[in-house]
Amino acid sequence: MNKISIYLSPIILIAFTSFVIGSLLYDHYQRGYSFTSRSSNETIFIEQALKRISRCNEEDHLRQRALLYTLQTWNNLAQSYHLQYWIAYKTLAAYIQYNDLSPYDNDIDIFIMYQDIPKLLNLSNANYSSTYELEIHPQWFITEVFNRSYTPSDIIGFTIQNARFINHDNNVSINIWPIYKYYNKHILLFVEYSDFDNLILSPIEWTFPLEPCVFSGIKIWCPAQPKKLTTTLYKQTSLYVSCINGSWIRSISIE
Repeated sequence: MNKISIYLSPIILIAFTSFVIGSLLYDHYQRGYSFTSRSSNETIFIEQALKRISRCNEEDHLRQRALLYTLQTWNNLAQSYHLQYWIAYKTLAAYIQYNDLSPYDNDIDIFIMYQDIPKLLNLSNANYSSTYELEIHPQWFITEVFNRSYTPSDIIGFTIQNARFINHDNNVSINIWPIYKYYNKHILLFVEYSDFDNLILSPIEWTFPLEPCVFSGIKIWCPAQPKKLTTTLYKQTSLYVSCINGSWIRSISIE
């Protein structure tokens, strides 16, 4: 009996090891297949969304397409690095109005929690693409942004945002803005107006829990109550944009 046990033990061990390795390989390739399949489906939805978005000139389509594929790339990276983010400012307003990218926007805005900024540092050092670059403000830890010594003419091209995800091939970017928790009851966020800048408080339940949403065919994250947030941000200010002679003309109305 003991001889049989000694004989069978290596066989059982080899079989078990093969099973574990096989399971891990299957899981690896299955996840890879699922990711590829999801990305392929998303690409179809992005192209469908681009047909819906208005254009004013020939360059609009190229810019809109570049922005959406830059967002898709960022979204995939954020998932891989477990970075929680959600759309913000005019991008959120466009989601409410169109469920799509705004026809005339030149960039995309997102929020991340201030304490997650160090994760961006790890991502910025990753070798993921020559097309894209994650640029982080050297003084991101200074919350009073106008006390930062760097200016747009210096090493980086922005002061107020904490970071930018830049598509160098198409010259478009995603602005990454910080959000601060305030005694776990409110969210402190930066608001930029035409005549002054300020930090405002909003109830934390307006943002959390985040809700999955589809933005121009891309599955991303939105705040819990987007309409309340945008109303607080922009108050009674309305932006009207018209296509005139191949250019988007903006006019602001304060009600």
